[in-house]
Amino acid sequence: MLRGVYAALVTPFGANENIDEKAYETIINWTIGQGITGVFTVASTGESWALSVEEKVRLFRLTVEVARRRVPVIAGVGAPSTREAVFLAEAAQKAGVDYLCAAPPSFVRPNQDEMMSHFGTLSQASSVPLLLYNIPMLAGNVLGTPAVKALAERVPRVAGIKDSGGDLTVLNDLLIGRRPDFSVVTGIDTLVLPGLLAGSQGAILGSANVCPALSLEVLRLLDAGQWDEAWKAQNRLTRFWLAMGLGSFPAPVKAAMEMIGLPAGTPRGPVAPLDAERRSALKQELRAMGVLE
Repeated sequence: MLRGVYAALVTPFGANENIDEKAYETIINWTIGQGITGVFTVASTGESWALSVEEKVRLFRLTVEVARRRVPVIAGVGAPSTREAVFLAEAAQKAGVDYLCAAPPSFVRPNQDEMMSHFGTLSQASSVPLLLYNIPMLAGNVLGTPAVKALAERVPRVAGIKDSGGDLTVLNDLLIGRRPDFSVVTGIDTLVLPGLLAGSQGAILGSANVCPALSLEVLRLLDAGQWDEAWKAQNRLTRFWLAMGLGSFPAPVKAAMEMIGLPAGTPRGPVAPLDAERRSALKQELRAMGVLE
């Protein structure tokens, strides 16, 4: 099963908003060096909405090349149309990724049956295991829990779900009666420890670009039975999530990375980098968390 902490990688851009491949290699190698379980490319933290199909395919290949089988690679293949999602899935398989991950189509409003058909078709587009992905605050559409469970039962290649809804009740519901090898992971920093206590398998986090050791510490302390210390680590991680409200996503993540010396660059427009006042507030939070001295 998919278990542990995976980094939802940012996509670094240069001054001209082109992908900075050297910076991306640096970020991947640093993240793996921190002990992360795996990496997720073309994630929402990676500004998937701003990437062309060609750029996404390039990132699939580059991530696999740089990771060199040291950790599993997840590829984001979500798209507004089934046709485009299938194309991305086929390209990701050719690149050699270990998992696919797809949020429901955005902009359009398919019903649950249409979304189940979409994901069923996508799961058959390659032999790579598929992770479902609910992120209602960005995608706008949600694959309901009954549909998730039905897909998991009908399609063995549907390997799990990343739930970024932020609702612990929904996370619990996904865990109840699921297929034994079906992974449920959170995408919300505040729910790492609560999710694990409920029976989840871990998390896929944007914060793992900045402080992967902290979320990994939550898992380690819980496994060691050190619950009080695990909660202390979780509370530090929660501060990071709250600090993300200082700007439009993922500008605060990129700013935090730059503060610790990683070449994240700035977001693509229309998202703006943090101004001086918000950067100062973010720096204070990172210091309070112990991420910055």
